Amino acid sequence: MIRRGPIVMITGVVMIIVAFAIVYSIIPPTAGVGENFFPSPENMFDSVTENQRIEPGTSFTFSHTTGTSQVPLMWGLHILDYQQDDQVSVTVSNIFGDKFGSFDEGDPIFIKSFMIPKVDTYSFDVENKGKNQITVTMMFTENPEKSKALTDPNSTFHKSIVPLAIAGLLVIVGIIVLIAGIILSIVDWKKRKNQSRYI
Repeated sequence: MIRRGPIVMITGVVMIIVAFAIVYSIIPPTAGVGENFFPSPENMFDSVTENQRIEPGTSFTFSHTTGTSQVPLMWGLHILDYQQDDQVSVTVSNIFGDKFGSFDEGDPIFIKSFMIPKVDTYSFDVENKGKNQITVTMMFTENPEKSKALTDPNSTFHKSIVPLAIAGLLVIVGIIVLIAGIILSIVDWKKRKNQSRYI
């Protein structure tokens, strides 16, 4: 009689081991807990600004000049020294004063996008509404579907983020398969036990 449970359990364990092997191949063995575990979000963008310190109650305006129109502009803000109560407000406009949205955020990283109506210089006014000094950087990518950061097979996205996503999926599926194997083992054991009563 083929014992389905152990076979399924072994399959699940193998999937989990493969997932951890993928993670181990990407993350330096010397990295501490939380250190360099995930690639920097800046690696997903084609253009990244210099780090800028913003005092509480003040603002700083970042600018980005587009080279194309009628394509999405994906932009993001990263608070590098984020603390729990940090809060920023970002207002997007162009040199003519046209508004493209205002956003109040309390997360260390957030990403937005809008359709570029025409080649122009767009301003991103970042106001520090928290009580702490913050250090921020802004990130930009025009037409993300064709972005070099996302399509280049040698980019960090393909070398790190995609394998990490695959590893995460393997862990989830592996755990499900492992649990299924345990259930099958119990079911088969009960069947064998019941059959032995009539022998």
